[in-house]
Amino acid sequence: MKKFTKYALIFAVASLFTTGFTACSSDDNNDSTGVEQKLGESEDSYLGKVLNQYVDQTICATYADMASNVTTFYERMKTLRDAVEKGSATQAQVDSACASWKRTRACYEKSEAFLLGAASDYDIDPHIDTWPLSLTDLHDKLASNTELQKYITDDDAANIDKAHADLNQSLLGFHSVEFIIFRDGAPRKVANFNSKYDNYNDQVDFTDISPLNELKFGVTVAGDLMYSIYQLEVCWSGGTAEHKAALEALEWKTSMPLVDRTYGENMKTAGQSGSLYTSVKAAVSAILIGDQGCVGICDEVGQTKLGKPYGLNTNSENAESDPSYIESPYSWNSLTDFWDNIQSIKNTWYGGYTTNGTYSFHNYFAKMNAELGKKVEDAIDNAQAKIKACPTPFVKNYHNAQVLEAINACDALTDVLTEANTYIDSKK
Repeated sequence: MKKFTKYALIFAVASLFTTGFTACSSDDNNDSTGVEQKLGESEDSYLGKVLNQYVDQTICATYADMASNVTTFYERMKTLRDAVEKGSATQAQVDSACASWKRTRACYEKSEAFLLGAASDYDIDPHIDTWPLSLTDLHDKLASNTELQKYITDDDAANIDKAHADLNQSLLGFHSVEFIIFRDGAPRKVANFNSKYDNYNDQVDFTDISPLNELKFGVTVAGDLMYSIYQLEVCWSGGTAEHKAALEALEWKTSMPLVDRTYGENMKTAGQSGSLYTSVKAAVSAILIGDQGCVGICDEVGQTKLGKPYGLNTNSENAESDPSYIESPYSWNSLTDFWDNIQSIKNTWYGGYTTNGTYSFHNYFAKMNAELGKKVEDAIDNAQAKIKACPTPFVKNYHNAQVLEAINACDALTDVLTEANTYIDSKK
């Protein structure tokens, strides 16, 4: 879940310079002829193409893949529920649901460098990705037959609609389902699903809860997750006709809040009438140093996702080690989440998702300032390498020297991304 960071202030100041002031710069920075010679066109024209490619080949491509994976995940959850109810469930079905959760999770974590737009405007990010999961609230919901029956009727669509409207975000999203289908970093044993009661008794005692009821509730939560991801997809690109129709049937928004246009159109027309971005460079700053952009997620990974369990003590939030604040603790997917978060920055920088784009920040800096571009790319690679070097699982190794190295690498990446944005902003 995103939080306000000190870098939001950097973004606000940068936006002021972009939209309302002329920054001091060298003659070279103001040499539009030299810029056009290097880029082959005006800087605004080139960066406009970077924005177009970023929208289509990074943001929309990520959301399309995520929507496809979450659909499969929801179907596998229903298959598992039905099999458990019939007494025919297999371990392979549990494993399949868990693998599908991980694929969907990877897509989502690779989108966290662009939580600007629908993810924040419609509170989709906190709705589906709040942690820590409240095990006490989840237990109480599952233990109350009166409450539980509201969300596990024979009408799956009605269950999802009610859960979306009624339930607190600490009971929804990835981590609620994660707890239900994973245990100790592995898919839950099918024998436990087939038992009368859960055997989980760590922090909160679930040994009075029916695994089948947990799974029924998990299907409802997975359905809410599915439609929430559809909303990300549709609000940015228009999505598929099927996904848009599903959202319209639920009366969920399928475009920007006040205008009938997609977030993709809004970014592609930055600097033009009707766009919320007053200039191309205002959009670039939102992407690179915005609190819901690259610096935002880089700061969150280092200072919060790693820093809070570690006890980094650089701010009031991470002043003391808090092991309860570990993302994806039941699947032991934490370090993969963090690596994927940095990958979302890398995909943004290179203008792609499965393949790199022709117009990208990478190619802009290759033409304009190769040394600075390489600094950014080395910092991205180093942050991923330091995260990968942390001992697994993170839930058992959160206060470790390698964790501090990963935090420092994220801080270094934040600094150089800010430097890159300042360089672009200085060009007039």
